Amino acid sequence: MKKRYVSLNLTIMKIFISIVLISTVVAMVLFSLNLLALGTIMSDRGHNFSNHPQRILADISAHFSVTESEAEKTISCALTDESILPEDYWCILLDEKGDIIWSLHKPTDIPDHYSINDIAVLTRWFLADYPVYVRTEDYGLFILGIPKNSVGKYSMEFTMDWFRTLPFRIFRAFILNFAVAALLSFFFGFFLYKKMKLLTEGLTALKKEEIVALPAKGIFKEPFSNINQTSRTLARKNAQLAARDKARASWIAGISHDIRTPLSMVVGYGGQLAESADLSDENKKCASIITAQGLKIKKLIEDLNLISSLEYDMQPSHKTPLQISVLLRSVVGEILNSNLINLDFDSKTAEKQPVYDISVSLHCGQAMISGDESLLSRAFYNLLQNSIIHNENGCLITVSGTVQGASVLLVIADNGQGVPEKVLKNLNTLPNTTHGFGLPMACKIIRAHGGTFRAENRDGFVVTIELPLTS
Repeated sequence: MKKRYVSLNLTIMKIFISIVLISTVVAMVLFSLNLLALGTIMSDRGHNFSNHPQRILADISAHFSVTESEAEKTISCALTDESILPEDYWCILLDEKGDIIWSLHKPTDIPDHYSINDIAVLTRWFLADYPVYVRTEDYGLFILGIPKNSVGKYSMEFTMDWFRTLPFRIFRAFILNFAVAALLSFFFGFFLYKKMKLLTEGLTALKKEEIVALPAKGIFKEPFSNINQTSRTLARKNAQLAARDKARASWIAGISHDIRTPLSMVVGYGGQLAESADLSDENKKCASIITAQGLKIKKLIEDLNLISSLEYDMQPSHKTPLQISVLLRSVVGEILNSNLINLDFDSKTAEKQPVYDISVSLHCGQAMISGDESLLSRAFYNLLQNSIIHNENGCLITVSGTVQGASVLLVIADNGQGVPEKVLKNLNTLPNTTHGFGLPMACKIIRAHGGTFRAENRDGFVVTIELPLTS
C-alpha cells in the first residue's frame, strides 16, 4: 500500500510539472507572438498600400511631364492623369529657387515661395499644419499635402549600438518573461497540485473502504462531494453486510452444533451395528453404508464451518508452533490409511484398480512454522485428495520440502492429467457448492497463514507453497 501511495504522489507530481511546463511554454509562445505583432504594428506597413502618400508621389512622378523652352526660358509642367491625386490631397512642385512652378488643389494658406529653412522643416514634419511628404526629381521638389490631423509624426532615432545589443536585450527579456511565467504557473499549479493530492488520497482511502471527508469547496467541490457521499454510502452498506454476515455465521455455528450431537450418535451406533455378530452380512453392509455416509455428512458440516471462517479472510485463531515435516507425514499417513487409494494390488486386480503411489522427500529437518494444525492439515489433505480424485487411472504423487532463507518451500505434484484451467483461474473464489471446493480452500488457508500459493499444470498438476518460518 505504501508503494501504491508513493506511485500516486509521483503521478500527481508529474501532472503538476506538466502543468507548469505547459503554462510556461504557452506564456512564452504568446510573448513571442506579441513581440512579432508589436514589430508588425510598429513597422511602416502603409508603404505597401496604393493610397500611401509615398506611393501617390511615385505615381505623380511617373505621370508628370516637364517641357523646357530655351527661347522663352520657361518650363511647362503638366500631370497627365489628375485622378491620381485624391480630392482632399494637394501637391506642389518647387524649383531650385524655392518658387512654385506647378500645383494642384493647393490651399490658399500655402505660401508660393520657400526658403531653405522652410524646406528643411517641411520635408520632415508639417507645412501650415498639413502633414507633408516630399519627393525629389531632377526638375524640382514635389511636396504632397494631406488633410490636417490625419497623420501624427514622431521622431525616433536609434544608435548602431542599440541595434548591435538588440539580440541580447531580447534574450534577456525572454528569460525574464520565462521566469515570471514559470513562477506564476508554479503558484497556480501548486494550488491545483494540493487539490489533486487530496483527490487521489480520497480515492485511495475510498478503495480501502475508509471514511473520507474531503473539503467540498472550490473548483473540486463536486468531485469531493461525490467522494464523500460514496464513502458514507459504502460505510453504511459495509455495516449492513457485517451485521448480516455475523448473523449468518452465528446461524451456521448454531445449526452445526445442533446437528453434530445426533450425527455422532448415528455414526456411533452405525459402527456398532456394522461390527455386531447378530446381524446378517447384508445388514452389516447397510450399517457400514450408514456409518460412511454419516462421516461424510460430518465432514461437510466441518467444511461448512471452515467456509464461514475463510470466506471473509478471517485469520486462524488457534496458532501453535508446528514442525512442518511431521505435519506433512501425518497427512500422508492419513491418506494412505484411508479408503481413497489401494496400494495393495496384484496382477489379478491391476487392470481394474488404479495405481497410486506417494513419494515423500522432506529436507526441511526441524523447520518450525506457526499455524493452525487442523486448518493446515485440511489444506494438505485436500491437495493430496485432489490428485487422487482427478486421476482415475492412478498417478505418482510427490511431496517435497526444503528450507529457503526464512521460509519453507513445499511442492506437492502429480504426473496425472492436471486440473481444468477454469479452476486455476478461480483459486481465490470459494465455490457456491462443495464441488471443486478443495483447491480454493487450501489456497485461502495457506494465504491466511501468511504464505504464498501457486498452482499450475506442468507435466501433471503442481502446487508450490511457501510458508514463513517461526523463530
